[in-house]
Amino acid sequence: MLIRKMAFGNESEAFIEDRFINGVNIIYSDDNNRGKTLVMQGLMFSLGYDAIFPSSFDYKNYYFYSEIIIDNSVYHFLRKKNSISIKNDDSIQIFNSISEARYFLDRFVFKIPRIIKDNRTTLVDLSLLYEIFFAGQDNRSPSGLISKGQFNKFDYKNMVYELANIQTCDTSNDDITDVKRKISALQLQLVDTKKKIAIIKENPKIAEVTSKLYDSESFQSKVKAITDINNTISHLRRTRQRELNRKTKLENLLSELRSLNSELNVGSVQCGECGSNKIVYSNNDMMFEVSNIDVRNKILQSIQKNISLKLELIRDISRDINVQQKSLEKELTEAPPSFQQIVLYREQITSQKDYDDEAFKITNEIKSLKASLEKSNLVSDSIKESKSALDLSLFTKMNSLYKEIDPNGNLVFDDLFATKNATFSGSEGQEFYFCKLVALSNILNHDFPIIIDSFREGELSTIKEHRMLEIYKKLGKQVILTSTLKSEEYEKNKYHTIKDINSIDYSHHQDCKILSRQEINNFSTLISGFNGLIL
Repeated sequence: MLIRKMAFGNESEAFIEDRFINGVNIIYSDDNNRGKTLVMQGLMFSLGYDAIFPSSFDYKNYYFYSEIIIDNSVYHFLRKKNSISIKNDDSIQIFNSISEARYFLDRFVFKIPRIIKDNRTTLVDLSLLYEIFFAGQDNRSPSGLISKGQFNKFDYKNMVYELANIQTCDTSNDDITDVKRKISALQLQLVDTKKKIAIIKENPKIAEVTSKLYDSESFQSKVKAITDINNTISHLRRTRQRELNRKTKLENLLSELRSLNSELNVGSVQCGECGSNKIVYSNNDMMFEVSNIDVRNKILQSIQKNISLKLELIRDISRDINVQQKSLEKELTEAPPSFQQIVLYREQITSQKDYDDEAFKITNEIKSLKASLEKSNLVSDSIKESKSALDLSLFTKMNSLYKEIDPNGNLVFDDLFATKNATFSGSEGQEFYFCKLVALSNILNHDFPIIIDSFREGELSTIKEHRMLEIYKKLGKQVILTSTLKSEEYEKNKYHTIKDINSIDYSHHQDCKILSRQEINNFSTLISGFNGLIL
C-alpha cells in the first residue's frame, strides 16, 4: 500500500495533501495546532479507521478522501460519517457502513484477517488491522489498543498470528491459568456444600429423577448444550435476516434504477413540483446525481456487486446455521433415557430451597469452566510452538531495535502490550511504539506503510530521533511521520538537511485553520472521479 494523496473538505472549505513519496515523509511545523493530526487522522478515517479527531473539529460535516496504490492498482477512497465509497478504474462501490466495506476490501483489494471471536470466525475490524502500522497521537496507551471497539488486546495478538499464517485459539495462557484456579476453588466449595445437603424428604422416585444436583450432572448439562446451540442458531438467523433485508432493499433500488433507465430511453423524468430533471441517489451520508447514464450505470454496477457480496455472506451464515443444526440433532439423539421423566417431575420441586441449589450452581460453573479449558487444550503443541517462536522473534526484534536507538536504556519488551501498571517516562512510550510497529513490519513483512502521528512525543532526544530515521529509511517502504519542532530546530531547517527525507512544512498554516476556501475548486476536481457526487 502506498499513500499518494489525502484531502478533506466540503462545499465551503477544503485541504489537499499530495506531496507524499515512497520513502520517509515528515510533516512538521514550528508550533502545535497546524493541522498535522487532522491530516493523519483524516487519512486513516478515509480508509475506514475509527473517528479519533480533536473534540473541536466537527468531522461529520466533511468528506475525507485518499488515493492509494495497492498491488499496482489505484484506489480512491471517499468517506463521510459512516458511509464510504471506493473507486478504481473499473467501478465505484458505495457502502452504508465500514462493516460492509470490509467484505469488499477482503475480497477485491487486500486480505483482512479472520480470527475466533465469541466462538465464531470473524473478520476483524479495519481499526484493529490498521493498528499494526498506525499510531495516532490521541488515546495512546502502550498497555492497550488506541481504538476502543469490540475487539481487545487478545484479539490483536490472534490477528498477528493469523497474519503470520498461524492458527489461533480463543484462550490465552493467562486465561487458562485463571480458569484452572477457579475450578480448584469451586471444587473445594462443592465438597463443603455436598456435606450440608439434607436428606430430601420427598417421593424417592421424584427425588431420584429431579434432584437439582442430579439435574446438574446429567439433564442440565444437556439442557445447557441445547440452549447454547439454539441461541447461536437464533443469532445467526437474525443476522441472516438482516442481510436478506439489506439485499432486498438493494434489489429494489436496482429495479428502480433499471426502470429509470427504461423511462429515460423513451422519454424524460421530471419533478412534478419544480420541473427539474435532476435525479439523485442517496445513502443518507452521500448523494450522487444519476441523471447522467454513465454515472447511473456505475451506480448500478456498484449495487450489483454489493448484492453479490450479500449473497456470499448469506451463504456463509447459512452454512454456519447448518453446522449448528447438525450439532443440535446430535445432542438430541444422545439425550439420556430419563430425559422425559425429568421434564415431567422437575416442576414439582421448583420451590425447593436447600443447599442443593448451591450445589447445582457450583457444579454447573465447574462444568462450564472445564468445557472452556478442554477447548483451549485442543490447541496442538506445534501451534503453540509456532506462536512461541513468532513471539520470540517479535520481542527479540523489538529489544534489538530498542538497543539500536537507546543502547543504555533499561526497558525490556516481552509482549506487544505493556502491563497496565507499567510507567513510561519521557520518550519511552514513543520508543515502545517505534519498536513495536517496526518489528511487526519486519517480522510479518506486511505491505502497509508505517504511519505515526507525533513521532517525537515525550521529548525524544535528537540522537534517538536520528537513529530512528535511519532505521525507517532502511525499511524500504513508505513512512509518514509528524513532528512539532522547537524554534531553534525550525530556524536551522532541521529536516531539510537530512538525506532521503521528504519534509513537508505546515508552519505557514493558520492556528487551528488548515482548511481554506482557496482549495474548494481543487477539492471538487479531485473527487470528481466519483461521478455525480453532490457536495
